[in-house]
Amino acid sequence: MKGWLIVLLAVAPLAAGCGSEPSSFQGSGDALKDASSSRVEWRLEGKDVPDWALFRMTGTFDYAHDRGRLAFEGKSDSGQAIVVGRDSYLGAKFGDRVYWFKSSRGDATVANRFMPGPGGTTPDRLLDDLNEASTKVETLGSEEIRGVTTTHYRAQLDKKKLGIAGNSNEPGVVEAWIDEQGLPRRIRIPNDSENDSADVVDLFDFGVAVDVEAPPADDIVSEDAFTKLMEKACAKVKTAKDLEDANPLCLVFGATLEESGSDSIQVSPDRTFKPIEGK
Repeated sequence: MKGWLIVLLAVAPLAAGCGSEPSSFQGSGDALKDASSSRVEWRLEGKDVPDWALFRMTGTFDYAHDRGRLAFEGKSDSGQAIVVGRDSYLGAKFGDRVYWFKSSRGDATVANRFMPGPGGTTPDRLLDDLNEASTKVETLGSEEIRGVTTTHYRAQLDKKKLGIAGNSNEPGVVEAWIDEQGLPRRIRIPNDSENDSADVVDLFDFGVAVDVEAPPADDIVSEDAFTKLMEKACAKVKTAKDLEDANPLCLVFGATLEESGSDSIQVSPDRTFKPIEGK
């Protein structure tokens, strides 16, 4: 399965691995209530990543009950992602109907263990978990994230302690911005050092109500069927300009970029950015 698709079905790192139980929450009172859910924004960013290759998703997540919904931002009918328990659903609108591809999650990767959500930590535990799994956690100063004062931390992960090889491609650094209640407001995990690209997740509006259910069974199709629907919908996407009015998922399914104007690079399945051959 394509690297990008794995990320999308996992709702970036928010939905990888086995679920956390509600009893795992620490603290009490308002802090506990706040930690159980939030609005989220996930995005890919990087200094050498062109605008047309940037993904952005927004939505809500209930960490106590392992469920959430996010939508890809775009001019057209955007793709959607739903998580319910161990199941993830990637959906897109074709004609007047939304079809979904279902996948069951596997184990979280090392860095993704530090993203709040199923298979990861709970928001109120993030800083403690980073301290326990790192050789060093630096305090980089005070910063405002969406109007909230936070402390910026950079954790150097202890790969030996986490059971991964020293030459592994797993990220060795996690950055987190923690507010005065001890809740994360932003988390950044690098994924490609060559262009400084990274997954960045903002958490805000803690305690928001989350009402999410699995899609109707009649609207769920196989991976092969979903891919064919996307290939048909994205058949005319040949350039970066075409992506502006297309479903954002065309970056993953169906679209083969033949040119991209001044940005002669494309997204590869492993989420790196490489020159288009012959351009």
